[in-house]
Amino acid sequence: MCGPGAGLYQGGKASMPKIAETARAARRDQIITAGLACFARTGYHAATMADVAAQAGVSKGTPYLYFESKQALFIVLHEQWDCRTADRVNAEVAALPEAARRSPRRILRAVAAAVVGHVLEAPETCRVLMEARALAAYEPAIAAAVRAADARIHEQLEGLIAAGVAAGEWPEGTDPALAARLFTACLYGLMAQWHLAPGSVSWDAAARAVVLAAFVSCLQRPRRRGGCRLGW
Repeated sequence: MCGPGAGLYQGGKASMPKIAETARAARRDQIITAGLACFARTGYHAATMADVAAQAGVSKGTPYLYFESKQALFIVLHEQWDCRTADRVNAEVAALPEAARRSPRRILRAVAAAVVGHVLEAPETCRVLMEARALAAYEPAIAAAVRAADARIHEQLEGLIAAGVAAGEWPEGTDPALAARLFTACLYGLMAQWHLAPGSVSWDAAARAVVLAAFVSCLQRPRRRGGCRLGW
């Protein structure tokens, strides 16, 4: 979940606790921002909580007042990516014309555009996301966080693609679970290439052409002689 996760009492008699809680939330955000900078700069294994403290300009023990371990801080950064991407997707979909919001195909395009926008806006957090997926093979707690995020994303995508099949926007017989995984696999693959070779991917062009969503459509559409036709 994003944010400190604790509500603030609004009553006048609790002004001092409210101030203290606000200050604590601000310091927690400061530690998170510092952790992001350290992980993005040197990677999970090389970064230390002492590095995070130095980056934040606090004493070495301060990060442990907010996070029990480096791993816990890393997982929070992964969850923030998930939360903020969801917020951006919701905003992108809400901005669609009413007729477009009734089209699963148009909504899937908006999802792709929202993710592209978030990658460009938060490249350091995206780098943490990429590393988290690699670390999931060795770190059980990180693997659990990645699996939970994937389960939420795939459930929503499967529902959307199933609705598209029912509406005739994708061929009958399309497997929503497979299509959802192909969609996210294409996204993550492009993110990885973009980080390894900056400038190798034109995200704006990808969003405009709906390359990611067209990839799903191509693989699910019956092949014609000479190959399948990309596009909607």
